[in-house]
Amino acid sequence: MKITVLGAGSLGMITGAMLTKAGYDCTLIDVNRAHVEAMNTKGAKITGFYEDLIPVTACLPQNAQGIFDIVFIQTKQPAMAKALESIKDNIGSDTTIVTLQNGIPEWKVAALMGQQRVIGGTVYHGAKFLEPGVSELTTEKDAMHFYVGELDGSVTPRLEIICKMLDSAGGCEITTDIMSIKYTKLAMNTALSGISAALGCSFGQALDNYDAMRCMLYLTQEVALVMEAKGLMAVDMEGYHPTVANYSFRTEAEMWAVEKGLRSMIELSYDEIASMLQDILAGRTECEIDDINGQVVRDAAECGIEVPFNKTVINIVKKILQGELKPEFANLKYFSIPELEE
Repeated sequence: MKITVLGAGSLGMITGAMLTKAGYDCTLIDVNRAHVEAMNTKGAKITGFYEDLIPVTACLPQNAQGIFDIVFIQTKQPAMAKALESIKDNIGSDTTIVTLQNGIPEWKVAALMGQQRVIGGTVYHGAKFLEPGVSELTTEKDAMHFYVGELDGSVTPRLEIICKMLDSAGGCEITTDIMSIKYTKLAMNTALSGISAALGCSFGQALDNYDAMRCMLYLTQEVALVMEAKGLMAVDMEGYHPTVANYSFRTEAEMWAVEKGLRSMIELSYDEIASMLQDILAGRTECEIDDINGQVVRDAAECGIEVPFNKTVINIVKKILQGELKPEFANLKYFSIPELEE
């Protein structure tokens, strides 16, 4: 079976390398020529919570050969449509496309490629691009995890094959409710990544700042309200379980009780920064803010729910991208944080 990781950047390189190490015929595709050359000549070097140097096969999109049976997409959403178009000649009538991305890209991929091709997926670990051919795993290795699921909730032979593959790249489970899993991850990204990008800090630094921590709690609360309205069931993610009941608080004591779940998850990725912040620090003029916090705002509007914290994060990050603000803790002044009861 011929497979590829489309978007073999920080996280995609790790996925592709570990699939290759497990014996799968995997091609790592990326648009970064220097990165592709480094992977081919030196191998894929993984550092951080896991250390390895794995020989891989990598190429630019235009140099991909043959028809792929499975395409694991790990591009960022703004680059997704162009990336799929770039390998259209390598996608056959029976090719399965697995969306291992932030946000909720499944319906966009279905519109482009046909819903029957698409399997939804979620990644519960993070990575940082260090230099061509080198990525840092920023989550503890034991916490690496994928979920995959058919969009209609069925359990199919292809889903079981894909789960077995990803199990060798960090552990994987099949779900019959992929949208609830995706939205749980979206809640995490909305809170942690949104604040990391807006304030220019690691997840741990945000957790240890009283006001930033409260912003993450309120961001989670907003997503939980949207999930409840959409009939989605949050899952427990290393102690982080973003339901309305779990993230409702009015007093200081109740807030600290809620904070425990947030802390239990962040401690696994304490020094990690958001991929959106990585884009900002690299001088890029776009990131996934519209696909993460923006997804929540759009869905909230459809449900008639107000999400002021998510709107504020979007406003701050877009001003940073436009050069009007810097990513720093001073941006906390733009949030209207409620006073808690005694």
